[in-house]
Formats: sequence, C-alpha cells, structure tokens
Amino acid sequence: MNKTLLEIVLSIIGLKEQNGYLQELNSTSKASIWRNLLETIAFAIFSFQEAAELHLKEIDEKIANQKVPRLPWYRGLALAFQYGFDWLEEFDRFSTTYEDNGVQVEATPEQVEASKIIKYVAVTRNRSNMGRIVISMKIAGENTDEVLSDEKALAFKKYIEETQCTGDDIVIVNFLPDILKLDIKICYDPLVLLPNGMSIVSGKFPVQNTINRFLLNLPFNGELSVQTLLEAIKATEGVIDLNELSVQSKWIEPGVGYGQFQPIEISRIPKSGRFKIEDWSGVTYINYQPQE
Repeated sequence: MNKTLLEIVLSIIGLKEQNGYLQELNSTSKASIWRNLLETIAFAIFSFQEAAELHLKEIDEKIANQKVPRLPWYRGLALAFQYGFDWLEEFDRFSTTYEDNGVQVEATPEQVEASKIIKYVAVTRNRSNMGRIVISMKIAGENTDEVLSDEKALAFKKYIEETQCTGDDIVIVNFLPDILKLDIKICYDPLVLLPNGMSIVSGKFPVQNTINRFLLNLPFNGELSVQTLLEAIKATEGVIDLNELSVQSKWIEPGVGYGQFQPIEISRIPKSGRFKIEDWSGVTYINYQPQE
C-alpha cells in the first residue's frame, strides 16, 4: 500500500534525526531551507509511487482485456459495438466517419456515443446438453424493458461474427425480461398504510417501490435471492410482517415465447439478464391481529 505524503515526510525526518551530521538542522520554521528541500524530495517520491500504481493498474486492465477469448474481453467487445458505423477489420476498429450525400463526414463524439446501443452485457461460459462449450452473451439496451430491434440485433450479430475468436460458439441472448411473480401477504400498519398498500402521507406504494428498487439495483444478470428480497420488503415503512406464499418467474424460450412460471426456492439468475414485474395482484395486504 502506498504511503501518504505526510508519512513520507515523517519517514525522511526520522532518518535525518538518526544522522549525527544533520542534528543542527533543527529549525521549526516552515520556511526553513532544509525543510522545504526535504518536502520537495518527499513530494517527488509520493508522485513517483502514485504514477507507478496507476501504471500497474493500466497494465492489469490491458492484461484482463487483451485480445484473448476471455469473458471480460467479449464483454468489452459487445460494449464497443457502434450501430451505423462500418467495422474496419484491417484496423480492428470502427470507422470514425459516415457518408452524407456522398461525402465522408467525421462523426462527432455525441454521434459516436449515441451509436453505442449496447448498455448491459453479461458473458458466461456454459456446457450444453450435448457436451459442447457455449458462450452466452446476454445483452440489453438503455431501456431494459425492451429488446433490441431486429435491425439492430442483426447488425450486432454480424459484428460479433466478424470479431469473435475462431471456433468459439457464441449464443446472443436478446430477450424480453424474465417475469417475476410474487404471492405475498403483507401485514401492514394501518397508521402508515391504507388497505391497498398506499402510503397515507405520500400517496405512493412503498412496498412496490422497494421491490422495484431492489430489482433495479441487481447487477445485470445478477442473482435474485428470495430471502434478501423478503428482508428488503419487511424493512419497508408500514410493513409489520409478511408471509411468503410463493415467488416464481418465467422466461423466454427460443422459438416459443414465455414458458410457464417456475418456483424460485432460494435464488435464480434471470435467463434474459434482468427481471420485471407485470402483475402486482399477488401482493396483498392484511390488518393482522395475533391471536391471544
């Protein structure tokens, strides 16, 4: 771990104190020549160690993202996709120009940024039922409730085919979100919530807000823990207790559409990379009174 500037200064002063020839350098003035010289040397040492640490960090990043078919490299490859720009294979990059009325125009930084339509990517390596290794690349745009259009998905597929490592079997997953279905009874505080779960003060629905915030904070392709979700709900203002009856999800089956809801016993990673709730009717509220 790097030393702070003060630690370096104190270390040099300590060395000076141990040197009998330097004992006479004892002025406490901040303007003393010896102290200014010492602090200048300390700052040079501090700057060098900071630069060395930054250099090592850059080297680590380059190694992690070098052009070897590792999963982080494929993730970076997907995020670098630019819709509407030509891929220059001989230069291993996208073109920085586009044609406008027969003239090549240099793209602005804003146009380049807008062309990067892949905002969320999760790349995993799995073994199929046939025993072959398959690389799954789950993607999503800015609006995670939607999928990329057919035109954008086709362009992205062509880009991956041109840039991927020869021999890798890549499956691009561009699906609508997995649907999460909750069947939960909420014991609510009538001083805070109405029987439909609405906050008396704000007019909002705190439990729904908690659940939506929980799903939003999950990393793309992150694992949903039922226990952690229930703990978040229970910590919501106006919730006294709850009874979980079931937590289920369904997902897109290629060529079929959404399948049937399947129970989530402990946790689940969404097939599409993210979850969405369409029906809140399973979240009900009761004014529970314990029996004496």
